[in-house]
Amino acid sequence: MSKPTIFISHGDLDGMSATAVIADTIRKKCPETRLIFLFSQPHELDKALLQVPEEFEELYLVDIAIDTELWPKLSLILYEISKRGKIIWLDHHPSTLSFSDNLTKIGIQTILENMRSAASIARKFLQDTSDPSFYESIVKLGEASDLAIKLEKDDPLYHSLETLSIALAYKTREEQLRKKILSSWLNKKIIVPDEAAEAAQEGEKIYRELYQEAKQNIIFETDKLLIADLRNRRVYGFIGRIASVLAGEKEKPVILLTRLGETATLITYRAPAKNSYEKMSKIVADIARSYGGGGGHLAAFSYKVPSAYMENILKELIDATNSL
Repeated sequence: MSKPTIFISHGDLDGMSATAVIADTIRKKCPETRLIFLFSQPHELDKALLQVPEEFEELYLVDIAIDTELWPKLSLILYEISKRGKIIWLDHHPSTLSFSDNLTKIGIQTILENMRSAASIARKFLQDTSDPSFYESIVKLGEASDLAIKLEKDDPLYHSLETLSIALAYKTREEQLRKKILSSWLNKKIIVPDEAAEAAQEGEKIYRELYQEAKQNIIFETDKLLIADLRNRRVYGFIGRIASVLAGEKEKPVILLTRLGETATLITYRAPAKNSYEKMSKIVADIARSYGGGGGHLAAFSYKVPSAYMENILKELIDATNSL
């Protein structure tokens, strides 16, 4: 049996879109290639790498930012795995780009570009796919999910974007659903499989309730920034989507606060697709980074901070915004 090609991807729509494009180009060249799909968050990548089999042909890491606090451990694991097969890292997050030389030194091939989505990087491979027109649609979905582009409501892909985004957010830890979606794209050229439609239907009501709660729990708003507090509500995997949609509706950057366990708060930031709001984005990132760890890119990032410091953090954010 031939050695498999492994993908460890971010399980959002952007990561899955980029994964599908690369996977299809591989299968077009060699139809017999075994493809294995795994999913991970940046802070859990070390655990995901332990699932890589002893023998493999290639390992692709797709749309996963490097967690800087994890890097010392991660670099050792990657170095050992690189002795067994080829590793390719495709990503657009600033933290990964900043480690480009480090990755090269331990033998990892990089496809790193400063773009707003991983799907935008994968776009360059469209003509190598089995169906460029179909995968153009998949790339657009990934780009729209990461706010690299905006799909209007009359766009034929808009409903698919809504359905897939809600399904993935509702089933945020369910790998099987992600594998079903990838299989549907790669094998059937169907954008929204039944499993995703059913998951979205279940999650739609919860998402709508959470979105309304976010708007009802705005604790600060100017023309430059909105902050909403959802720390007393379970948010499933909807927080990024709520922040993105609210940023688009309000046409300004949005911060959502959610609880992580008993002692931590997650600061989630999104800027509207049509403008990166670079100055505001940098202010928020710098303040959040000074208290905790996390990352992302200019228009979309999250930081985990100690809840005990939230009063100070909010004061700094509000003072900095008011001084603009």
